[in-house]
Amino acid sequence: MNNRSDENQLMIWRQLKRRKIETPSVLNAFTKIQRHHFVPEEFQDEAYGDFPLSIGAGQTISQPFIIALMMQTLALEKTDEVLEIGTGSGYSTALLASIVHWVDSLEFYQNLLDAAQKRLEHLNLTNYKLWHWNGWTGPPIEKQYDAIIVWASPNRIPEPLVKSLKNNGRMIMPIGKNDQKLMLIKNGKNGITQQFIDWVRFVPLIDGEPL
Repeated sequence: MNNRSDENQLMIWRQLKRRKIETPSVLNAFTKIQRHHFVPEEFQDEAYGDFPLSIGAGQTISQPFIIALMMQTLALEKTDEVLEIGTGSGYSTALLASIVHWVDSLEFYQNLLDAAQKRLEHLNLTNYKLWHWNGWTGPPIEKQYDAIIVWASPNRIPEPLVKSLKNNGRMIMPIGKNDQKLMLIKNGKNGITQQFIDWVRFVPLIDGEPL
């Protein structure tokens, strides 16, 4: 696989470090995982741009800063088990797997899942599993997670995801239709709490039978 590490490092400096992304594990993951490997051929010239890019099926690979912000806000630990809703291109899956112990990643579209799996196979990562599944319904196995990260916006918080949080677990997700709120949800000793992080714009979280 070709190497564009200079572009990647410039992206990290301009888009992440200048915007207060400071967590070493997050920055190290972005250094290790190069975004252009996960971007369609027609967008290679824009692979390190400060914006989302289309990956087909009406889905996108998110803006690097937003990915980093969400991961930093979760305060991910090396021992964490993470549920990801929206595999997409596989880029965020690779980043997460570079930070935490295990990632279960759910993707609604089989063609996107297959393409992501092929990209991920080129990396020396074995601590993840991709599932063809509807993220609204929670994980396909009976399991609770230290952290959940959602890359599409529902109009409300899906209850199965809340129930999939361990004690002291945390979840970050956009909520809403147009102008969406990025929310941090925690399952703490006083129950479920919500904290507003930022205004964002994501594709909708699709419900129904996976395609």
